[in-house]
Amino acid sequence: MINDTNNFTEIFSDLLSETQLSNYKFSKLIGVDHKRIKAYLLGSIPTTETMTKICDYFKCSMDYITGLTEEFSYSNMKSGYNISSFMPEYQKLLTRNAMNHYILSKKGLVNESSLSWWKKGHLPQFEVIYNIAYELGGSIDKLLGRI
Repeated sequence: MINDTNNFTEIFSDLLSETQLSNYKFSKLIGVDHKRIKAYLLGSIPTTETMTKICDYFKCSMDYITGLTEEFSYSNMKSGYNISSFMPEYQKLLTRNAMNHYILSKKGLVNESSLSWWKKGHLPQFEVIYNIAYELGGSIDKLLGRI
């Protein structure tokens, strides 16, 4: 789980305030239920799909909005995300850190049995992607093929 949801909540709240849009109007612009926007402002973490919509709207990186970096965006940043980027990038991070999936599961950051699911092209929940990036010194945007 994301240890500190305050980073996302605070940064998202600041970005939303700068637009001067109501939660309802913003939710319509990105295609998300307005009740979800309120929940995010109260500390809930969006799904990967919704996080992507939020970041695409603000043209910011996921690393920025979650507080992993102070850099607002990357020069080579793409909109959306690419599911097929996750596993190769995850494996690169594991190798770079002399780590394996089993060790991360023992730390409670991933589910031990999830690896085969991910290899079939499925993504973990956004909180797990964040935890992987945080623990292994990586980038959420890189894991999701946005950079």
